[in-house]
Amino acid sequence: MKSILLYHNIAPTLAPYGSIVSPDTFRKHIRFIKRRGLKILPPDDFFESTSGVLITFDDGFLELYKYAFPILKEEGVTALIFVVSGYAGKRNYWDITLGKSFTHLSWDNIREMHKYGITIGSHSHLHPDYSRISVGLVERDLRESYDRISEEIGERVKYFSYPFGRAKEEDWRIVGEVGFRKAFTSIPIGDENPFYLGRWGVYTIDNITTLSLKLGINKRFRGFERMKCRTINWFSNGIGIVKRWKRLK
Repeated sequence: MKSILLYHNIAPTLAPYGSIVSPDTFRKHIRFIKRRGLKILPPDDFFESTSGVLITFDDGFLELYKYAFPILKEEGVTALIFVVSGYAGKRNYWDITLGKSFTHLSWDNIREMHKYGITIGSHSHLHPDYSRISVGLVERDLRESYDRISEEIGERVKYFSYPFGRAKEEDWRIVGEVGFRKAFTSIPIGDENPFYLGRWGVYTIDNITTLSLKLGINKRFRGFERMKCRTINWFSNGIGIVKRWKRLK
């Protein structure tokens, strides 16, 4: 049994889109996974194993350092954090914040977590919607992010997460050419394509019951949970429409 979980932020607050999970809930999730005998693995081990759980975080907000990182250390587990290299230490102005913006992890935060054993991946350089920009702009953004993160952490970054979970088919090839080994989307579509791997999103509304569906422990209503994840991801489409990504041109 294998499952890749996608979290966005861990914090004792709420966000406009229900993407935040509280620290207490996150700790309960970790302990539930461990009680069920599932191993939470670093990505390299996860992809070589026939079972296990990979915990991933998109966006790389500062709250992960404040709240998620201590829990990961206390529980003795690791994770894969995808950071937006062009926004390190800055507010998330790439997003529609509705008055509730967040600060991204600084490079000092990122290096400290990497030194501990947290895997650092790329979530792009400026967080554009790849499905709405040219292939040339996609390649430029990918290379800028790959080079910057690799330089900051002192080793080549291996993993990439598509902003908003969307990309065109021609982007898959570019991701590999730039140097990434695997890339992830934001919906649970499977693991057939190493450059478009599916993940199960975890949101504010989720509980242990829905978590068990994402993990494959309870399969009876897993199809409904899959549809729910797809629907939530679809709503993020509006951000790409509003922002238009003019700053990349």
